[in-house]
Amino acid sequence: MSRALGPAALAALLLIPGTAAPAGASGAADSPSLPGMPTTVADGRPCTAGSAKKSAQVPWAQSFLGIDRAWGLSRGAGVKVAVIGTGADLRRVPALDGRVTGGPDVVAGGTVRDDCVGYGTFLAGIVAGGQQQGLEAAGVAPEAEVIAVRATDRHGATTPQALTKGIRAATRTGARIVLVALSVPSAPKELKDAVLAAQKAGALVVAPASAREWESGAGGSQAEKGPAYPAALPGVLAVSSVGPGGKPEAPGTEKGRRSQPRLSAPGVSVVGPGPGGRGQFTGSGDAVAGAFVAGTAALVLSYHPRLTAEQVAHRLESTAYGAVGETPDPGIGLGIVDPVRALSAVLPEERPQPPSGTRRASAPAVPPLDPPEARNRALAVAGGAAGVAVLVAFLAFVLPRGRRRGWRAGRAGGPVTETG
Repeated sequence: MSRALGPAALAALLLIPGTAAPAGASGAADSPSLPGMPTTVADGRPCTAGSAKKSAQVPWAQSFLGIDRAWGLSRGAGVKVAVIGTGADLRRVPALDGRVTGGPDVVAGGTVRDDCVGYGTFLAGIVAGGQQQGLEAAGVAPEAEVIAVRATDRHGATTPQALTKGIRAATRTGARIVLVALSVPSAPKELKDAVLAAQKAGALVVAPASAREWESGAGGSQAEKGPAYPAALPGVLAVSSVGPGGKPEAPGTEKGRRSQPRLSAPGVSVVGPGPGGRGQFTGSGDAVAGAFVAGTAALVLSYHPRLTAEQVAHRLESTAYGAVGETPDPGIGLGIVDPVRALSAVLPEERPQPPSGTRRASAPAVPPLDPPEARNRALAVAGGAAGVAVLVAFLAFVLPRGRRRGWRAGRAGGPVTETG
């Protein structure tokens, strides 16, 4: 005959690690039935068709970053973000209405009006897409202005020369943030000069840390190793992607060129808009992570408009999840971007100075946040502890009282009696 567990034994059982999955740590993709967003379209293949599917769920990346809480402080108003990619569908995507305008098409000439691949449309939506009726998905900075610049051919392939023209065109728009969603395997002098000119004009340049998506179209091989450009250039904020739960790609699994990231952000199975209408897609890649960082930079610049590009980058890096020093981790750089903390934190150098002649106390460093997995695990344990407290109270007080009143557990289907 088995013996009933006492309160202490029940408490220990409930707190055994692994008995409950922490929220947000699942590796499951958002709405796996949504079509995937390609990064290129093969020669001879039709353009990406519009999606007929939508998801009413809150996308994991949006919840993971706490973007809705950041909107209480800033929504990116008054900030221009240039997205250099495959263009944007400006005629048929409601999420982009009033938020995305067509910039120069440096390859075909003229002004951007469409997007055969769809990846540029997707990234523009991650930066500043509007929330649609019945859908929870929205861009990071929905009141920012995105200027779509195309630096690829119709199928999504680029070159260092096209990328150079795209960066110079983006700089001429006056954008404070330039998201270069393309990577190439080399950086000729003109590309370096274009990036430097953008930085001198006051723009923060953000780029994917890897070149896997674009290298086959940029004169390289998927098997090549080495840095990706412009991510590897000085002053460029290189970004890598993480999946649900904040896990980076396992070391050693990368293919193609890759530079050391400075920051990371969600970039696996992310939900966003695409070409052709109101439907949604899922997209992945370091460029997607870069879109989250660019959108967060827009929130910061709108809330702290006097910051320079260097100061914005410093704020993003100093307030990232797990920011512990100046040595970037190979997988996530200095940490995972944190929109709420990037807006609200008071950095050590921003603290008020004491009056002259008084002893100055050393300014405490900004405390590092635990990595998302640790935070989720702590929340799960805290929730389990609260449940244990309630259970212990029940076992210690309610059951004895009931027994004093004559309560006994009855058999299934048996009569329940009460004695006075």
